Amino acid sequence: MWPVAIFLMLVVAFYWVAFYISVIAWLNAVGHLIRGNFIRASIWFSIGCGMLFWWQGSDVIPDPWDFDKWLRGSTVIVGIGALGTLVRFLRKWKAMQAVPTMPEWTPPAEATGNIAPIIEVEYKRLPN
Repeated sequence: MWPVAIFLMLVVAFYWVAFYISVIAWLNAVGHLIRGNFIRASIWFSIGCGMLFWWQGSDVIPDPWDFDKWLRGSTVIVGIGALGTLVRFLRKWKAMQAVPTMPEWTPPAEATGNIAPIIEVEYKRLPN
């Protein structure tokens, strides 16, 4: 009876972890998209789509051609994410170029009548 229980626990744990990865992948995709991390968002989106396709598939072990289609689609999605990151970087870089640079420092003009006081001190030696 124990071998059957251990086997069933492993099967349930496998599907529980697969479901957990599916949910976490989609939540990470949305979170990174909101933060503007387009490459990370596209990677998590691809993982979430792969898990969704796996859940919707009729085979327990997917066909290798299905994996190849998913991998090619994922590369396209990650490429779009990389282009989004490039556009964000170029916009930020262009905005930084428009900001004027710091002007060079010039010493102030000589102030007349603004002279530091000179203090003279006289001292006498005390007798022993």
